[in-house]
Amino acid sequence: MRVETALNVSIEFEAAGLGDRVLAALLDYFLLFCYILGASLLASELDSTAVWVLASLPYVFYFLICEIFLDGQSIGKKVRRLKVARLDGRQPTLGDYLLRWLLRFIDIDLTLGLAAIVTTFLNDNGQRLGDLAAGTALIKVHSHLSLRDTIFTRLNDDYIPFFHQVEALEEADILTAKDVLYTLLTQRKTRATSVLGRKMKAALEQKMDLSSDMKPTDFLRTVIKDYNYVNGRV
Repeated sequence: MRVETALNVSIEFEAAGLGDRVLAALLDYFLLFCYILGASLLASELDSTAVWVLASLPYVFYFLICEIFLDGQSIGKKVRRLKVARLDGRQPTLGDYLLRWLLRFIDIDLTLGLAAIVTTFLNDNGQRLGDLAAGTALIKVHSHLSLRDTIFTRLNDDYIPFFHQVEALEEADILTAKDVLYTLLTQRKTRATSVLGRKMKAALEQKMDLSSDMKPTDFLRTVIKDYNYVNGRV
């Protein structure tokens, strides 16, 4: 699956497979079943309709709350290393998560998941109706979320910035740069990865209004560090 970022740099991600989606959903619904069972026992003991209504709210809003506060993941998605991502490379918004949650009623609940299965097979990015409406997709994360998945990076106490022009960049630019750098450092060098590195470097150079003789990997690593330094992030 190809994501086109705001800098017109395409990044490849692996769309979540059907098996991972099903296993993640089964785990989530198992947790919800256990919760509802416990809430039912509590409500019956207290013989209170109000307790039952309040206890059912987390079940209704489970996926929305998880994706908002767990950065696009539910517990099941986190275990299967899946994550909601926007196709333009930006961070999903509250509205995106809300759209996915509202259409989940059609995708999953009303059709027992059949609508989600059909729509994910009918488009190249594996999107269900909620994803199509929100401009998102469910992607595979190959490692646990870490510092790499944020704009932050570690700096030595004596670090001296090289490019003060990083003030012209935005957080979304740095997130894209980190994704590209990770790809260049972890994948075998090919013509495609070389083109990706050069395009990312050129896009940042244009936005920063400068030209550098650094190799793309060194340039990206320096820009990321400089951005963190200039913005006071360690």
